[in-house]
Parts: sequence; C-alpha cells; structure tokens
Amino acid sequence: MPEFDVRYYCNVCGAGQTETVDIPPAPKMIQREVTCEKCGDKTHLILTSCPNCGRTFKLFVSDLDFVGEIQQLSNTYVRLIAQIRDSLADFVKEFSVPVPRRWSVRLSCSCGHDYDAEIPLRQI
Repeated sequence: MPEFDVRYYCNVCGAGQTETVDIPPAPKMIQREVTCEKCGDKTHLILTSCPNCGRTFKLFVSDLDFVGEIQQLSNTYVRLIAQIRDSLADFVKEFSVPVPRRWSVRLSCSCGHDYDAEIPLRQI
C-alpha cells in the first residue's frame, strides 16, 4: 500500500498537522479520524490513491463519519426491503428489488488515469 504524508488544516482553528498514512489504491478507500492537536476538533478524512501510478491520492473531508453513515443507510434500506418481502410472502411468489452493491465516486489523476473509488454496501 502506498504511503503518503497527508497535511491537514483544522476547520475550526486552522492549525496544520501532518500524518503519514498508508493509503490503499482505488477502488478501496479508508477513513481516518483526525483530532486537531490544538483545539481537539475531530474530522473524518476519506482517502484513496491512484491505482495506475500510485503517486497521488484523493482526500475527502467530512465532519460526519461518512462511511458509517452510508453503510447505516444501506443497512436500513436492506432491512426495510427484507421486511416488505417477508410481509408479502403469502401473496407474492417472487419479490425482487435491485440493491446497489457499492457507493462509488469517479476520480481523475494527474497521470491522466480515470478510476472509481467505492464503499461496499450491504446486500439482501
């Protein structure tokens, strides 16, 4: 896994800090929680690197646990569909609802390569 120095500036106080992070190549993504050394504010960083050149990375900043939120919404959706399916079992022989396998984002690298990074979602 490529290792990068990630420089982050706090959204609250502006203090900068650098961390060395192993960032997986896309389509994998990792999430790191960064705590500002000056004010204690916590921010989530979502990171992935170019699978072609391995020399660049993409960074998404969120105050929310974005990966957790996406997966929680996916779990709720899957449970709801399963409950509907189960409640219709006496009336409907076949019940099928397409469920996305992943949340993905299309990215471009300075090396000219376009690629997708993704977060896997729960399946029925």
